[in-house]
Parts: sequence; C-alpha cells; structure tokens
Amino acid sequence: MTRRSALLLLTAARATPATLFDGTSFRNFRTPSGLTSPDVSWRIQGGVLETIPDARRQCDLWTAAEYDHFDLAFEWKVAPGANTGIKYLIQATATDKLHDAQGEFLHETSLGFEFQLVDDASTAGSDQAAHASGALYNYLPPTERAAKPAGEWNTGRLKVQGEEVEHWLNGKRVLAYSFHSPELKAALAAKKLNSARMLERLEHRKTAIAFQHHESSASFRSIDIQVLPPVRN
Repeated sequence: MTRRSALLLLTAARATPATLFDGTSFRNFRTPSGLTSPDVSWRIQGGVLETIPDARRQCDLWTAAEYDHFDLAFEWKVAPGANTGIKYLIQATATDKLHDAQGEFLHETSLGFEFQLVDDASTAGSDQAAHASGALYNYLPPTERAAKPAGEWNTGRLKVQGEEVEHWLNGKRVLAYSFHSPELKAALAAKKLNSARMLERLEHRKTAIAFQHHESSASFRSIDIQVLPPVRN
C-alpha cells in the first residue's frame, strides 16, 4: 500500500460518523452536574429519547465526550407549544430552583450557543424571529422557517468547524455565521445579559453538546456525530 493510499484510508476512517444514541441506553450521555442519572428527567421509548416534562429535576442531557469541531446529525420533534434546542460551546452551567403548581423543582441548565428547536406556531410574530427553529437563539434568526408542524419528525444538522457554524433543518441550511462576524458581534453587544458577555469571550472551545430540557415534551432519535479536523489558516 502506498503512503497516499494509507492516508486516504485514514481520512475515510476519521470521516465515519459515530452513533451517539444507540436507541436503548444513555451510554454516551450524562447530566450537567453528574449528580444524577439522565433517567431522572429523560426516558427511552421505542428507540426515541424523550424528555419527562414534569420531572422534579429537569436536566439538560449532555454528551459524555467533548467536541470542538464536529458535524452533528439528528432527528427531532416537539409537542404543540414545546421548546428545546441543541446547546454547544457551553460556557457555564447552573442549577435553578423553580416553582410550579406542584411546588419546587430543580432545573440543570447549560449556557452556550443554542440551535433553537421549537413549535414555530408559538413564535409567529416578527419580533420572535431569533426564537424560531433554526435560529441561534436570542441572537441570529434563520433565513427561512423550515421546521415541520409540532408533532412531526424533522431532521437537523449542526456543523461547527473553526470559526464557522451552520444550522440545517430538513435539508436546508437556515443559518451560517462566523464567531467573528460583525452580525454576531452586534447581536451579542445589543443584549444586556451576562450570558452575552460569556459568549463574546468564548473561553471554552471544547465542550459537551447539550440536548435541552425546557419543561416541555421534546423527542430525539438517530443522533450521529462526525469529528472534523480543525481549519488551519
């Protein structure tokens, strides 16, 4: 075998996506704090990862491994009025004490860039564009609304390589941005939030990826990830 052939084979091997969710276990996942098992707030039914909406400890679901350059593919759906997302480049975590009709419950959250996934019927107003499915939540809107109605399965793809990010929905690239783009910098500067300042600094580049628990019914399946090589300038 020539050196070139060996390099081609190695490149092909590296390019093979890995299955994150095997349909039966939480083997590649954990909670943000690690104090509990994912099954306190998530369940697996029929090969599908589902939130337990009324869990008393509601935890984002983190990948056990950390990633900086990657291509994540997944399928998702939400119930009417439901809200979730994929968080990446996580900069901090928090465990909040919240209250509902049943009393106090805990919510383990992740602070990072969020690929918003939501029932778009709940974000119909023009002022809600940065909250629509496919958005960089709270900062950059998608170029179009490509999500299917609540209750239907969608495909999603999140690509992060170097300074460039792409959000895809149902085969359409609905958002592409750079961490150093004027658009992102302006959007972060416009928000009077400590979270925006953390995202501006971007101190952590290799982190877990989080599937958000947002006190509502959301489902995921067919979750695969491909580790990408860093881009060299």
